[in-house]
Amino acid sequence: MKTINEALEAAVLRLSYKATAQGFKLEAIHSYTNEQGEALYWRVRLKHPSTGEKWIRPIKFTEQKGFCLGEPNFAKGKPLYNLHNLTAQPGSPVIVCEGEWCVDKLTQLGILATTSGGADSALKANWQPLAGRSIIIWPDNDEPGQRFAATVAAKLKKLDSQLKQIDVATVNLPNKGDAADWFAANQNATSQDIANLPTINPLDLNEETYPRKSEAENQTDETSSKQTNQAAMLVSFVIERVKLFHDENLDTYAQDLLTSETRRLDSRQFKDWVVANFYEATEKAPRDQSLREALNTLSGLARYKGECHSVYIRVAQHEDAYFLDLAEKGQSRAVRITPGHWEMIVNPPVRFLRPETLRPLPEPVHSNDFSMLWAVTNIPENSRVLVLTWLIECLRPDTPFPILEILGEQGSAKSTTQTILRQLIDPNACDLRAAPKTVEDIFVSAGINWLVSYENISHLSAPMQDALCVIATGGAFSKRKLYSDTDEAVIMVKRPIVLNGISASVTAQDLVDRTISVETPRITNRTEITELLKAYEAEKPKLLGTLLDVFSQALLYLPQIKLPPAQRPRLLEFVRLGMAIAKTLGKTGEDFLTEFNASRQESIARTLDASPVASALIEWFEGRKKHSTVLPIKALLNEVESYKPSHTDAWPRSPKGFADALRRAAPALRQMGIDCHSLGKTGSYVSWKIKTTDVSS
Repeated sequence: MKTINEALEAAVLRLSYKATAQGFKLEAIHSYTNEQGEALYWRVRLKHPSTGEKWIRPIKFTEQKGFCLGEPNFAKGKPLYNLHNLTAQPGSPVIVCEGEWCVDKLTQLGILATTSGGADSALKANWQPLAGRSIIIWPDNDEPGQRFAATVAAKLKKLDSQLKQIDVATVNLPNKGDAADWFAANQNATSQDIANLPTINPLDLNEETYPRKSEAENQTDETSSKQTNQAAMLVSFVIERVKLFHDENLDTYAQDLLTSETRRLDSRQFKDWVVANFYEATEKAPRDQSLREALNTLSGLARYKGECHSVYIRVAQHEDAYFLDLAEKGQSRAVRITPGHWEMIVNPPVRFLRPETLRPLPEPVHSNDFSMLWAVTNIPENSRVLVLTWLIECLRPDTPFPILEILGEQGSAKSTTQTILRQLIDPNACDLRAAPKTVEDIFVSAGINWLVSYENISHLSAPMQDALCVIATGGAFSKRKLYSDTDEAVIMVKRPIVLNGISASVTAQDLVDRTISVETPRITNRTEITELLKAYEAEKPKLLGTLLDVFSQALLYLPQIKLPPAQRPRLLEFVRLGMAIAKTLGKTGEDFLTEFNASRQESIARTLDASPVASALIEWFEGRKKHSTVLPIKALLNEVESYKPSHTDAWPRSPKGFADALRRAAPALRQMGIDCHSLGKTGSYVSWKIKTTDVSS
């Protein structure tokens, strides 16, 4: 069994793996204790041997998560470092340094010393143990060090402490030098040497010590200077806590170094994060202009100085694994899925963005039972493998996505079923959205959500159906940012889609080819849904775990799934995955193909019904009782027109329009056994050939 120190060291290696991968080396683990010397949390210090850059982070231990990044919450303020020794020596003089490393150097000489941590830590510390004592403050030789010293002095003055401050300007310290640097330059120093260092009274600092501008100068540029200084402070504050980068589209982001969470620099999320953390560290609210200037500067640094990384929402594919983001606040845990295995990991090798509407997933639990899923959804038994395959395909961002269309009469639990399916893999503040009004609405929604989900769809215009097809297969939407410039706003997306309605709204042939239709049966025996939903919430970790078990096992079988060229449908990736899932569930690939083909036939029939040209051509061709015929397009239009449905306004008005309608319907007609294609121009007219699909050319 590991000791606490061994477990802590292992946790440090795990939590700092990104820094160690960049060459950082562990220098120290500083333990913050209570008065009895029991560890409360730790501060870890790593340093890069070449650049001198430091990586300093707090680590705590919780029963739920074990060792993790962050500090505990202290009702009376953070404890001071070396607190047990301060308690053991009441009334003794103390040196207050900036940083634990300096305190340890002083302790080696037998000097009682303490710190609250870094430069911005003094406001959150509990300084009560130093009340009434003789205190010497030893700040770093830079502006943050002076700010630290001023804050400590102000806190200790209220506690009636006797204060002195090392005059760092006269002790031969380099810029940004600290007590540890002084010891490095004075290796044989003793406690008496330190006692002889020149000091000043921090409460008496005035213009002679730190010269200021004249009153006239202050009146001229005081406001501008404050804003500029605060903007610079904000930039420095943020850079210390995040890693700036951009994506392939030059959108800019910040990755939190403490939690690994990623935020867009132009989002309200990031702005609020800056304001909240800056106020917590400094007890100052940033001014609007300073904040705008800082954000503009950070955006420029991220775009032109930061690295380029891809950013994902909810799911990602990297090397040989898929990743599912749990979206836990303050955490970066994700599920790593590989053939035959899945596991929880911290700090995945991909960057996940978490829009404000994204909601967390529960930690999955291994299981093998989907019964609760079928109890709360109205999915017919002969479509369940189809739906499971769609759910799992939503977790594979490297393949084209099929569209799930849920149809059913009023009261057949279409919306409930759709909500449950979405919550299992991508819960959202708005699980179901109303019908979009424009193509731009569709792309904007897809840009900030993983799963595109619409309910009660009664009609989709041709441009909207084209947009959904682009989103399912991967594409972009662009528009001018402002009328006053030449920049474009580009939304590049590839997303899974689900929608429901009473009547079929997917009618465009290209979209039909990518749509899986499931009809919810009429409900004859209604039950109260409240208790079922409570039970479902309790079972969600197991249901998600079952889905991941099936997914990982199907990835093992997937390379074995082969289809002859003649049997390969448009949704080939989806079909192969479905056949592998069927095998995982103890069924056969043919079982899945039966479900899939039944759905496809229904979609094809719907497409033909929606096309008056296709309906008329089928009736005309069957009436001719010939296996093949060739006619000029004008003659073909004249013959088929006599079979056109009555009361239709969609009949083409020219041979060209008729030919265009035939091209759109050709894939569906081919599935019905009728092949129609153009033979090109012969002489002065264009001929078309109509034949059964089993007749050679």
